[in-house]
Amino acid sequence: MGAKYRVLSADDELWSRENIRRMLPWEDYSIDFLEPACDGDEVLERIPEEKPDIVITDINMPFLSGLELLNKIHTDFPDIITLAVSGYDDFKKVKGVFMSGGIDYLLKPVSREQLAASLSKALKTLEERKAENAEKEDSRLRENYVSSFLEDDEFSSLLNGKLFRPTKEFHIPSTKVFSELSTILVKFHDVEILKQSYDKDVLRMSYDLKAKLRELIDNESIIVFNYTDKVNEFIIELNATPPRLKLIADRIIEAFPVEKQGPVTVVIHDRASSLDDIATVYREMIAELVTRPFGRKHSIVMCRGNKKISEVQDKYTNRLESLISGHLSNHEIRQAQNAIMETAGLRKCDSTGWSLFEVTQFTTRVINTIADLECESDVRSLEEVQDAINYGLRSLNKEIILDNIDLALSIASGVESFEDNSINRQVESVHDYIEKHYMERLSLSDLAEMFFVEPSYLSRKFSQKYNETITAFITRCRMNQAKKLMEDEDIKLEVISFEVGYDDYNYFSRVFRRFEGISPTEYRKNVLC
Repeated sequence: MGAKYRVLSADDELWSRENIRRMLPWEDYSIDFLEPACDGDEVLERIPEEKPDIVITDINMPFLSGLELLNKIHTDFPDIITLAVSGYDDFKKVKGVFMSGGIDYLLKPVSREQLAASLSKALKTLEERKAENAEKEDSRLRENYVSSFLEDDEFSSLLNGKLFRPTKEFHIPSTKVFSELSTILVKFHDVEILKQSYDKDVLRMSYDLKAKLRELIDNESIIVFNYTDKVNEFIIELNATPPRLKLIADRIIEAFPVEKQGPVTVVIHDRASSLDDIATVYREMIAELVTRPFGRKHSIVMCRGNKKISEVQDKYTNRLESLISGHLSNHEIRQAQNAIMETAGLRKCDSTGWSLFEVTQFTTRVINTIADLECESDVRSLEEVQDAINYGLRSLNKEIILDNIDLALSIASGVESFEDNSINRQVESVHDYIEKHYMERLSLSDLAEMFFVEPSYLSRKFSQKYNETITAFITRCRMNQAKKLMEDEDIKLEVISFEVGYDDYNYFSRVFRRFEGISPTEYRKNVLC
């Protein structure tokens, strides 16, 4: 690991150079002490390559004097901190040092204490500059992030029909300038991975991902924006031939490894159109996106705007539904589970070519079958299980789906698990953990594994103790925090949605309405009145 700062000293006398070199344990100051220079000309030659942060120079040197060197450094390299050393207590030279930007003037023989004090002053100045520059850079980046988000908001209005909102001025580019464009949709399915990569900073995430997509395309005449209602979807508008579009899709897939960003779907629309038609194009692409193979792999989908979802095979046949209903009616939970997982093949849906739509349709109908039974199942709990399954569908995570199908069957069975003496303490620990980590993706199976409890048993005991399910408690924590954040009118609702744990603003809005009885927009208006 390299030193934090670099020091270059200059003196025409060997003994003086070596004295400075040996005077301090430079490494203790996190400093790399460079090979000393013999004169001022050598210093100027070495600065561009070695980039010292501090220069210590003797005043009386041949050829280029110390004062001349200080003037050159102050003019050409103003970020370098300079110290001067001299054997003469000359007021004019002292004044010249400070007029040339030097921060200290030391008389020979220089003591260790004097040099350490001057060095500490120089390091303090460098640290203050570094902090100031970091603050300026952070401020600049935040301005860029906000500006980028506002631009996204304007383009997104073309997709969600909110273009002509009162009291809001838009600057959508003229569609005459951008006519006959092709469209690419890039969807990052695992938002949890993205959130961890960007410390839940949705503005920085959006800005960086857009910048990377632009870099991959390497074309100035393009539009790239992040759909603000769904922070994991990016729209690219450009003029390109079909082979070029396919090449761009391949580049995108290669640039975002599954293990780092999770599975990505790239949808290419093969029909060129203007921005006026982007809402229609987007709907066609979303409809086609669900035909992608289910699983933790990247996928490129071609959209031709004419394929019907009804053409996809229905995995949940009437015969299978009757079989599962019969098993559940007879309380044959294992047999029902086997019919779903093995007979129908849900357990191997990712390896046997099921599409996202087929898995979605199948799991929804399974939950509906369980909910329709005349048993003592908790309908609200099943709704929350469906919410968890929906997350597994959006993130293409089979394990989450399978775990929650098992949980739904457990709820339907009404069978109590074996009582554990320590369960109350474990349930309280789960409760405390959720209060601190509600914004993260918390599945029942993960919590059960973390606290060494069987999932369905944990779910039931948590509900008994707190009179609400784990999912309901997570939702309540998220909604409470969302309401607090809404008190600050400068924070966009889409950003609040992301910060409390939702990647899809529309979904957050539906959950909020179900929880509060009004939409987030209406709630904020009431709070700010």
